[in-house]
Amino acid sequence: MRRKADRRLIAVALPLAALLTGCAAMPDSGEVSEVNAAEHGDDQNLQVRVFPVHPQKGLDPEDLLQNFLDATVGDEAGYTTAKEYLTEQEAQRWRPEAKVVVLTGNPRLRLTTTTDSRAQVTADGSSVAELDANKTFEPEKGDFRTVFTFEKVKGEWRISHLPDGLIVNETNFSNVYERVNRYYFAAADPSRPGTRRPVLVPDPIYLRRRIDPLTEAAKAVADGPSDWLAPAVTSALDGVTVLSQQISSDDSREVRVRVSALDLRGHHEACQQMAVQLLSTFADQAAGSVSRVSVLDRGGHTGCQVDSQVARSYSAVSAGGLYFQDSDSWQLKKLVGDDGSVDGSPVATDSPRVLGPLGEPHQQPRMRSVAVRRDGGLAAAVAQNGRALYEAGLTAGAKLDPIAEVTSPAGPGLSEPTWDAQGDLWIADLNPAAPRVLMVRGTHAYPVTVKGLGDRIVQGLKIASDGTRIALLLADPGAKGVRTVEMGVVRHMGTEAAPQAEISGLRPVAPQLVDVTAVAWADTDQLLVLGQEAEGVKHPQLVGVDGSHSDDTTLQAPEGETRVAASEDPKSAVYADSQDHKIYRLEPNGQWRAVAKKAMAPVYPG
Repeated sequence: MRRKADRRLIAVALPLAALLTGCAAMPDSGEVSEVNAAEHGDDQNLQVRVFPVHPQKGLDPEDLLQNFLDATVGDEAGYTTAKEYLTEQEAQRWRPEAKVVVLTGNPRLRLTTTTDSRAQVTADGSSVAELDANKTFEPEKGDFRTVFTFEKVKGEWRISHLPDGLIVNETNFSNVYERVNRYYFAAADPSRPGTRRPVLVPDPIYLRRRIDPLTEAAKAVADGPSDWLAPAVTSALDGVTVLSQQISSDDSREVRVRVSALDLRGHHEACQQMAVQLLSTFADQAAGSVSRVSVLDRGGHTGCQVDSQVARSYSAVSAGGLYFQDSDSWQLKKLVGDDGSVDGSPVATDSPRVLGPLGEPHQQPRMRSVAVRRDGGLAAAVAQNGRALYEAGLTAGAKLDPIAEVTSPAGPGLSEPTWDAQGDLWIADLNPAAPRVLMVRGTHAYPVTVKGLGDRIVQGLKIASDGTRIALLLADPGAKGVRTVEMGVVRHMGTEAAPQAEISGLRPVAPQLVDVTAVAWADTDQLLVLGQEAEGVKHPQLVGVDGSHSDDTTLQAPEGETRVAASEDPKSAVYADSQDHKIYRLEPNGQWRAVAKKAMAPVYPG
């Protein structure tokens, strides 16, 4: 499965709007408008451009409003034609960038009051999502209603008052807007003093795909992160304005970005981080077409230049490889003959055990879950009874060391552990009398505050490699059998002697699933979730960290699937295990193929 392509499928964002590339945002009324096919051969550019229609004479308020709504989804910068439907005063006041309300279909328009010179039309419908002024997506299901006021101007109706923002249906939203990531840096952890290179963190947004996308992307990075992510990240572009008219691209695949900083010479590190943020954002938006960014100061002097190799050095890395447990001997093994890529070498039918105590046959105590640190040098394991946590090196002669501060006296016990890129281990205690989330650093465990949890219990968790975002599998004691997945932001505080961590900003990322049993990171901006819809069967589904998803990212599941394994490396394959003690790999054709027998609990490092 080509996961980068799948992540692009999430760009449609809405469950009922899987629009094929090449379709246009088509108005539902008004005259036929001129369209031009894109001139480029790239599949992403095979899109029909739609030009808005100017106001026609003699339209009543309802038809005028419908034509106005159609004009707002035209491929035109500044909404110039759409503003022709407004009175002169309202055209100057209206802020179309304030938000975008996405409805399931066209709004229902009803003329509610009218006189010879004044009218009102009510627009209502069912909303499914909203973009805020910072271009951040948020699922927003509910009833929507607003009122438009009209006046006669030189004998023709014009809109004299309307809400800020845009109103679009799902189909037009899918065609007009594209999901891209802008990038920031994980905030420094005050309890880990040092000079660690900051790690890039993606922040998904939606941009109009055919209106100067590079300039808009650059501006979006400089505007700062979403309110949700802001507490956990920093930006080298904070306080800097992008001078958009200076952005240009040439055959060298270089983009030159001029910013408002007075002088970047002598500030190489700050300038390089600006360039890394910009290049990572451009590369995500226009894969393969941008490989280098130069940042110029206000005077036009080049402050720095970075290429893709430099940008990649700011990403969290993992040792790679897939680990699993032998269902007979309980040994921890590593899948051989497979580099994790779906296009890699053939898969062997047998795999060697890892070195160290977790690779010993019939180990005591047996382990029900294992998590390998991202550098591949250490593993954490939960005993079969769920009561105790152990750590063990994956080298010859290593010992199995209990983490005395992490035990669970009752209930289901401890969750599966998970590692971040800094080497901290995260785990949940499912003890119903005193549920808690812990961060383990070395041999010490520190309680983690989870804001907004209410009466719900954390039953599982998976932290992103950047350490700023964490997926929580939650159970509500008042709704038996209902398990959901929500995304939280991680903040580090405290001192080296007394570290502190907090999870906040919980938001649902797969609200359509009512029974989630497993979750894994699949790329830096999406999750692979194994769950069941209200009236459906259990299946894995790719969902964006902002809650966006598409039916096209629903995958078939092997029979009896119990767990999924995926990696933030988009080249890595997706694996699953099942009740028949086999591990399956998802092939590029969407089919699952058994790659290991007598095997269970597949995991990537992390």
